[in-house]
Amino acid sequence: MVRDSLVAPQDVAEVEQQLLYEKAVAMYRQLPNVLIFTFVAASALALYFQGAASQLSLMLWWGGMQLVSVLRLASLWWWHQSVRQQRQNHEQMIRLFMVGALVSGGIWATFSVAYFYDASTAQRLVIALVMATIAAGSINVLALMPWVSRLFIAMLIGPLVILFSTTGAMDDLVVAGLGMALFIGLTGFARVSRDSSLHLFGAARDKDRTIANAASQRDELARAKDDLELRLAEQIETLQLEIALKERYAQELARVASSDALTGLLNRSSFERELRQQIEMARANSSCLGVLAIEVLRFDVIELQGAAVSEQILLVLADRLKSEMPSGSLIARWGGSEFAVTMSMQGRKWVHEAALLRGVLQQPIETGAGVMRIDVMIGISAFPGEARDAEQLLYQTSVARHSLRQQGTGGVKLFDLALDVGIQQRQRLRRSLHSALEADELSLVFQPIEPCGSSIPRKMEALLRWDEPELGAISPLLFIPVAEESGLIVPLGRWVLASACKTAVQWLGGTVVSVNVSIHQILGGDLLADVNAALAVSGLAPERLEIEITESVFSHDIDLVCSVLEQIRALGVSLAIDDFGTGYSSLAYLRRLPVNIIKIDRSFIADLDHDARKLLLAIVGMARGLGFRIVVEGVETEQQRNLLVAMGVDYLQGYLISRPIAARHVAGWLSVPNSLNV
Repeated sequence: MVRDSLVAPQDVAEVEQQLLYEKAVAMYRQLPNVLIFTFVAASALALYFQGAASQLSLMLWWGGMQLVSVLRLASLWWWHQSVRQQRQNHEQMIRLFMVGALVSGGIWATFSVAYFYDASTAQRLVIALVMATIAAGSINVLALMPWVSRLFIAMLIGPLVILFSTTGAMDDLVVAGLGMALFIGLTGFARVSRDSSLHLFGAARDKDRTIANAASQRDELARAKDDLELRLAEQIETLQLEIALKERYAQELARVASSDALTGLLNRSSFERELRQQIEMARANSSCLGVLAIEVLRFDVIELQGAAVSEQILLVLADRLKSEMPSGSLIARWGGSEFAVTMSMQGRKWVHEAALLRGVLQQPIETGAGVMRIDVMIGISAFPGEARDAEQLLYQTSVARHSLRQQGTGGVKLFDLALDVGIQQRQRLRRSLHSALEADELSLVFQPIEPCGSSIPRKMEALLRWDEPELGAISPLLFIPVAEESGLIVPLGRWVLASACKTAVQWLGGTVVSVNVSIHQILGGDLLADVNAALAVSGLAPERLEIEITESVFSHDIDLVCSVLEQIRALGVSLAIDDFGTGYSSLAYLRRLPVNIIKIDRSFIADLDHDARKLLLAIVGMARGLGFRIVVEGVETEQQRNLLVAMGVDYLQGYLISRPIAARHVAGWLSVPNSLNV
C-alpha cells in the first residue's frame, strides 16, 4: 500500500507503458536465437525426412517456415526502429510477436500431423523430441503472455498426444501419456517464469524510484556544496592565478625543449620518451599501436631550390600531418626530411591507412619556386608484434623504410621478419666481403665465347666467384648488389680486372678476355687508370682485353660515360654492351657510345618461334648495319646454334658451347680446336 501510494494517478499510464516496453524488450531480445534455432531445426527435420515423405511437400513446409521466420525478422527490425525513434507502439509490437509465435506453432503442428502416419517409429520419436524441445524452449520467450504460451505448447504437443494415442500400441500410449505430463509441467513452468519476470520488473521499478529519490537528495547536497565552493573560490582566486602563470611558464619551457624549432612538432628525444609511454598504455589496454617513419623521396634535389623552398615544404607536410593524424597521435620531425608518427587502431589496416596518408602528403605544394609535387617513403612497424619496446619499433620502421629506399621509389612498407633477415644477411655479406678481398677468398672462372668463323679470335668471359668459409659458395646475384651498396664494387672490379688480365696473359693464340664492369666503376672510380694499371702489370696486349658494360649506363650521365669509354677504346681495348635489348638501349645511344660489340640477351633465343626469329633477325640486321660484331648468349641447343650460325652472328656463348671453366683448365680448353669451325 505504501508503495502504491507513491505512484500518482498520472503516472499509472507511464508505468503501464514501461511494463509493456519491458515485456517487448524481453521477447524481442530472444527472437534472434529463436529464429536461428527454428532454421536449424526445420532444416534438420526436412533433411531427415527426405525419402520418407514427398520432396515437394517437405520443400513447401520448409519454405513456409522460413517465410514466417523472415517476416518475424522484419518485425525485429521494425521493433528496433520503433525504439530508436521512441515510438510508443509497444502493445502493437507485442501483438505482432504473438501472431508470429502462433503461426510458427501452427506450422510446427502441421509437420506432426502431415508426416506422423508415414513415419517410422524412430522418425516419430524424432518428431516428438523436436516438438518437446521447441515447446520447452518457448517458456522463457512466451512466459509474459500466459494464454499464448499455453496455446503454443498445446499446438506442438497436443497433436502428437492425440496421434500417439490413436495407434493403439502400448509404447505409443506411454509416449502420449508422457506428452500430457509434459504439457502440464511446461504450463506450470511458464506460470512460474511469468511470475518471476513480473516480480523482477516490479523490483526494477522500485529500484528506479529509490535511485531517483537519492538523486534528488544528491542534487540538493551538490547545490549546497557549490555554494560553499564558490565562497572558497573567491578567497583563493589570486593564488590560483599565480599557480597558473607558473605552470604556463613551465609548460612553455618544456615545449621549447621538446619541440622541433622549424615545425613545432616533437623532436626526436621527446618522441622516443612519449612513445615508451604509449607502448606501456597499449600493453596495459591490449590495444594496437603503429609507428610510421616518413621520409621525403629525393629531398636533396628539392634542397637545390634553396633553404626557403625546402622549409616551406617541410612546414606544409607538418601541417598536413597535424590535420590528418587522429587525436592522441604523436607527430615528430625526426630530422632533415624525416618525420615519425604513431597511430592507434583496433584492427591492423596499417598499410591502408598509411597509403591514404601518403596520398594526402603527395598533393601539390605551393612554394616560392612554383608548384611542387613530392613523394614519400613510409615504413611501418606495429605493436604488439615482433618488437617489444620503443627501440625495436623504431628499428623496424627504419628497416621497412630502408627497403623502399633501396628500390628508389616512394611507397608504403610494413615490417616483416624477412626484411630484417635480408638486411642482416646483407650486413654479414658486407663485412665478409671486406675481408674476402684481403683473404684471397675470391676467384675467377671463365666461360668460352666461341667465334663462328676462323678469322676472329676466341674469347673467354671472366666470371667472379666467392667461396666464403662459413657460408660456402655465394652467388654473384647476392654479393654484387651488396658490393654496389657498400662502395666495394670499385675495388672489387679493380681486382677482377687485374686478375683476369694476369690469367689471360698466359693463354696462347691471342685469346681475348672479356671483363664486366659496373657503372659505379665508371662514375665513382677511375676505370681508365684501372685498365691501364691492369694492362701494365700483367703485360697483356690491349687488343686482348674486352670491357663489357650493361645497358644501365644509358640511364646515367651519358656524356661522362662516352668520354671515359672513348679514352679506353683509344688504348686499343674493345668495348661490348652486355644483355642487349633488355634495358634502356636506343639507336641514338648506340650511335654515340664507342662500342664494338653487342651481346644479345638470352631471352631473345629462349623461344625460337616464327615471331621470335623475325625479331632476332631484325636485331642482327640492325647491329650489322651499325657495324657491330654480334655475340649471342644463352645458346643451349643444336637448333639455336644452327639458326644463329645461319644468321651470320659472330660469337656464340652458352652451356652448349661450355659451362664456366676453372682458370687452370682454360689452357686445355683452348688447345682443342673450335667446334664451330670443325
